[in-house]
Amino acid sequence: MNANSDKEYIDNKVDGVQSSVDVLRTSVDDMRASNNDFRATINDRFNAIGDKIDSTVAKAVSELVKWIAGLFITIIGLFVATAGLIISMSRPPPAAPAAPVAAAVQPISTPSVIIQLSPAGAAVLPAAPATGKP
Repeated sequence: MNANSDKEYIDNKVDGVQSSVDVLRTSVDDMRASNNDFRATINDRFNAIGDKIDSTVAKAVSELVKWIAGLFITIIGLFVATAGLIISMSRPPPAAPAAPVAAAVQPISTPSVIIQLSPAGAAVLPAAPATGKP
């Protein structure tokens, strides 16, 4: 082999390898750019999904708070109604008004005194002595 031909052969091989490496570098750079675009697209989609989930959770929490407040108010109303019913049922029924009574006759606390008169006007002692206090 000849020195010139060996040098040209090696130069041609090195140039071929170098051009292949340049092509590979270009394709790797293109792949990196494509990968970065893909990452940006995926990140945008994840952010959109995250925003959608956040809004859905916020709506669910607000609905839950409304339900809890409604149930709380309903339970308080039922408690008050039940307590009122129990209290009204535990009281004795009111007595019917009594018929108006005419002036009530008061019993006499002292015993009666019997006075006996004789036909001729003479005084006679009573048949039984009085037992009550005057």
